[in-house]
Amino acid sequence: MSLAPLQTINDKQVNTRSRAVNTPVKNALKPNTPIYSQHNNPDDKENNDPSPEINANNKHKRVMTEQPQPKKKKEKLSSLCKTPPSLIKTRGRDYRREHFLGEGGFARCFQIKDESGKIFAAKTVAKISIKSEKTKRKLLSEIQIHKSMKHSNIVQFIDCFEDDANVYILLEICPNGSLMDLLKKRKSLTEPEVRFFTTQICGAIKYLHSRRIIHRDLKLGNIFFDKDYNLKVGDFGLAAVLANDRERKYTVCGTPNYIAPEVLMGKHSGHSFEVDIWSIGVMIYALLVGKPPFQAKDVNVIYERIKLCKYGYPKDKYVSKEAEILIHDILSLNPLQRPTIIDIIDDVWFRGVFPARISPDVMDTVPNYEEELTLEESFINFKNCMANCGLIESGNKRRTSSSNKISSVTGNDDNGTNIEGTSNVSSSKTESNNGPSANATNTASSSNKPFDYRTILPHALSPGGTKNKYKEVIDLEAQRKLNNLAREARIRRAQQSNMKNSLQPMLSNVIKSEISLRILSSECLLAMNGILEAEAQKKMGGLPKLRLPKIKHPIVVTKWVDYSNKHGFSYQLSTEDIGVLFNNGTTVLRLADAEEFWYISYDDREGWVAGHYLLADRPRELSRHLEIVEFFAKYMSANLSRVSTFVREEYHKDDVFLRRYTRYKQFVMFELSDGTFQFNFKDHHKFAISEGGKLVTYISPDHASLTYPLVEVLKNGGIPNNPGCNFMEKLYLIKEGLKQKSSILTLGQT
Repeated sequence: MSLAPLQTINDKQVNTRSRAVNTPVKNALKPNTPIYSQHNNPDDKENNDPSPEINANNKHKRVMTEQPQPKKKKEKLSSLCKTPPSLIKTRGRDYRREHFLGEGGFARCFQIKDESGKIFAAKTVAKISIKSEKTKRKLLSEIQIHKSMKHSNIVQFIDCFEDDANVYILLEICPNGSLMDLLKKRKSLTEPEVRFFTTQICGAIKYLHSRRIIHRDLKLGNIFFDKDYNLKVGDFGLAAVLANDRERKYTVCGTPNYIAPEVLMGKHSGHSFEVDIWSIGVMIYALLVGKPPFQAKDVNVIYERIKLCKYGYPKDKYVSKEAEILIHDILSLNPLQRPTIIDIIDDVWFRGVFPARISPDVMDTVPNYEEELTLEESFINFKNCMANCGLIESGNKRRTSSSNKISSVTGNDDNGTNIEGTSNVSSSKTESNNGPSANATNTASSSNKPFDYRTILPHALSPGGTKNKYKEVIDLEAQRKLNNLAREARIRRAQQSNMKNSLQPMLSNVIKSEISLRILSSECLLAMNGILEAEAQKKMGGLPKLRLPKIKHPIVVTKWVDYSNKHGFSYQLSTEDIGVLFNNGTTVLRLADAEEFWYISYDDREGWVAGHYLLADRPRELSRHLEIVEFFAKYMSANLSRVSTFVREEYHKDDVFLRRYTRYKQFVMFELSDGTFQFNFKDHHKFAISEGGKLVTYISPDHASLTYPLVEVLKNGGIPNNPGCNFMEKLYLIKEGLKQKSSILTLGQT
């Protein structure tokens, strides 16, 4: 019987059903089995068919009476794939099916050969396994993503087509197995080998991330050896494309041993590129130790260990201290604390022994590179490997951060900012030139000629250089210091991000005038710009004494009582004036140096308007307001201590009142009518920003009050003689508070 010619894959036919034998499988999930479609995002609706829970201890006796039919177990989708015909014809090209290569959760792979004798891998997906429109879109997305890529360390996409039963994805053949196969044979690998493998993996992942693609299923079983034992990243079934760097994905997917904690716990926050970084750390550990760091028989135990980042090193396996530190950095629970691809490659661990290539007998033989290679030779091998992987480029385009640190020069950061397009990855063209079996990413290194390392090494290494210059390049102690600085910077950024995300207002008085909100926003922006200007001046070396702003102690809040559940917010100023910001938005300010008071209310044209009254001539309708003010004055006098030594100064000519207060978890923020912003932190350290951000006042827990030019405090690295107040850390929160408030312009905002 003759076979009908195959057709190119298309949207209408990919969901065609055909008969297939149902093969039941065990319900238990193995630690290395991928999780393909667990959704925590309520917007992600998919027609999943979860298998029922089966109690192994519930054994039914054989009886003559009719028993309920047991529920069918969930089928392994790859088992639905029909074996392709021995001769596959499509668009005039014939392929001959050869032996079976293996299977995953969705597909089976077969080796096929074309008429010219070229060999490929055919990933075969059963159409009967495509049970929904969403599953179909996933398959098409995998094809589009994979088709768009061309990199020396990514399995090359060749073609795709379909018949009545299956969809076929033709890929570059990787004839020497995977990293998982290598680990099973060797049990563990040497550090020089793992350095080489990690560099090639990093090259591939950097390329993916530069195109805003997350792999999401990086594991040893998905990284294959080509004919020359270079690594190729494959299997893009769970890959996702981000529309921009801020987008997050929410689907719980991956393989249990390799899943990042934010995938398991980030139901609301989501995950991004950092999940691939986490998987790299897991793979480094597994290759060095022989098993993944969170390995357990029970998947739930694996998940709990991942969430706690609980792992250790067996006593019978040697792992260098540098490798342990790198793994520790990568396996950070906070994604922002993890190093980028370039940070990983810049780690001092890669300055150790590094082979030029992997020997074909790697599956059976343990190499001894430590005795064969010097550090100088290793350094050249490392740079050549980076160039071949696209981590650095030859020629004049390079980024050098130090004499012993050369980083990526492609013009794109790790998360990708510049590639041709991201949403329609199938139409974007690659920037690499290498073919399916190439071992390099540019013309200079695609032939058998040795890579000219002189074009990428620092200027200090001229052709006539000496051994001392090599020592400068591979100065391990200097590199270790650079790594420590980078680590501290990552931790600081992560902490700041956490503080920013946790900065949510708990309570604030309601502003009832649009113009009032705009005035407050303008004042916040003015103070914010003043702080930024002081930071810029500090970077320029500071200001000469004659240009420093004149010290003026601001009016600050010295006592306060929040009674907003009944009356309002009461406060005492350093001028001894007593104010109450009532819940209806009005304020009564009782002056301390005269028998007078102000009544302040909102105005749609002016923002606030104030009426001045003598206590003896108070309007009858304000009598109750003044009684409440007197009540609070007595309460604060009897129960609260004054937190500042400031008093009324000659330059305090205008009476000041509280416009807005906001209570955060970390501090209380006061916005005064003269443009002063006060921040009372929970640890009893207080700061006031005044004079448009030019001055900062520090009030200590023991009430000592000092005012400085902000630029001088920044130059000093904090409040003089008061390192315990952590001013630089708190300044970040102060700026975030000002930034939040400066963006509130309408009554509809909070």
